[in-house]
Amino acid sequence: MNLPMSHRATPFHRNQFVKSAVLIVGMLSAGVSVYAQDAIRPSLAGQDAYDARQEDVSRIPYNLLLGPVRFRVGATVGVEYNDNINYAEVNTQDDVIVTPNLTLDMIWPVTQLNTLRLDLGIGYSFYLDHSANDTDAILIAPKSQLAFDIFVGDFRINIHDKFQLQQDPVQEGALSNVTTYGRFENTAGVSVLWDLNKLLVQVGYDHYNFVATDSLFEYLDRNSEIVGGSVAFIVNPTITVGAEGNAVWSRYNNNNTGVAVLNSTDDYSVGGFVEASVTNNLKVRVAGGYQYMDFGNNFVLFPFGPFGLVPFPDHKTLEDYYVNGLIAHRINAQLSQTLSAGHENQPGIQSNYITLNYVRHTLTWNLIRNVLLSTEFFFEDAQESGGPINGTFFSILTGQQVGETFQRIGGAVTLGYQLTPHVTLGLRYQGTSKDSNAFLRDYNQNRISFDGTYSF
Repeated sequence: MNLPMSHRATPFHRNQFVKSAVLIVGMLSAGVSVYAQDAIRPSLAGQDAYDARQEDVSRIPYNLLLGPVRFRVGATVGVEYNDNINYAEVNTQDDVIVTPNLTLDMIWPVTQLNTLRLDLGIGYSFYLDHSANDTDAILIAPKSQLAFDIFVGDFRINIHDKFQLQQDPVQEGALSNVTTYGRFENTAGVSVLWDLNKLLVQVGYDHYNFVATDSLFEYLDRNSEIVGGSVAFIVNPTITVGAEGNAVWSRYNNNNTGVAVLNSTDDYSVGGFVEASVTNNLKVRVAGGYQYMDFGNNFVLFPFGPFGLVPFPDHKTLEDYYVNGLIAHRINAQLSQTLSAGHENQPGIQSNYITLNYVRHTLTWNLIRNVLLSTEFFFEDAQESGGPINGTFFSILTGQQVGETFQRIGGAVTLGYQLTPHVTLGLRYQGTSKDSNAFLRDYNQNRISFDGTYSF
């Protein structure tokens, strides 16, 4: 079943080293429970790891086989009713949105130790009443990627290109009173894992591009260079501790105006993490550290009526902590849940940065044969560092940083049913509510969707 995207995808600039650590932790959770206290476990980068992956590949369902290349192709048509497509407090607009999608997953074991993988989802959205909001070209699913894995001795090298083209604003809590937030994002790079049995070392480099497809957000066009790494020490089969670090350098385009609206950003983070397998069905992870962000100026430039681009006060630097935790619990054969919470800072859409506190919970329940029920819940508390929202000429004259403060709460319920071996049906309700201290930036939104997927 091709379900709609969650309420908020992890924004690109949110502590990229945490993503690297999560990847390592995921690999650790698959490996640390299979060896005794002092035994030498199978390498995560050697021949054993490759053989295990090949066994997993052979079990992946597919509907087309061309030599060694496995394909899985599916088509989905979704129909959604949205009672507030423009995320507005007043003069809300409702509409019915039809979205056909096509998915393609491909795995090709190029050689004995090299594997090429392609995951691609493309679609189109058209509105029955507000056709001006139809997709300009196509939509590309957030999980789309091209990846190449290479195993060399105790090293596993991953070369990747991850990309998406989306327009739904629901991922960005700082946005209100907009219907579409069109953007293309591409992350290309390489990561290297070095397995030393008790010690796991991972380093990586990525180049990131953001290109707005809506003229309203062209000022967000930027490119970033990302360097990150982590070191994980396996204390025993159930406990892992490690250190992680990350540096992100972002530069905004001036879009032929000669002036960049937002400031270039240097973002540095360093910290540590602990992961524990409390039981075979309960895993806990906690990470935290220090974050420093430096911006080019203590203001951002935004249009202000007839005055053109006006500087709105903002913070030039940030020094703060980050912390996040994750609990994954498999309650029984039918029921599993995850709970995550954290405090973090990320570059803003209308300010230098935004400080976010969040809690998220998901629950998956295999009700009966061929029926799957899942629920999602989230709460966000956020504060912009400055910028035009709530900004006035008084704040401009006094240099006072006044940004938007808001809370968002929401969730979703999804029901999936395997009708036949080739047909899956899905029904979903998603609700989101925003409470802001800024004028006319609150909103309530309800979405009900139904989709059907056919796997060829």
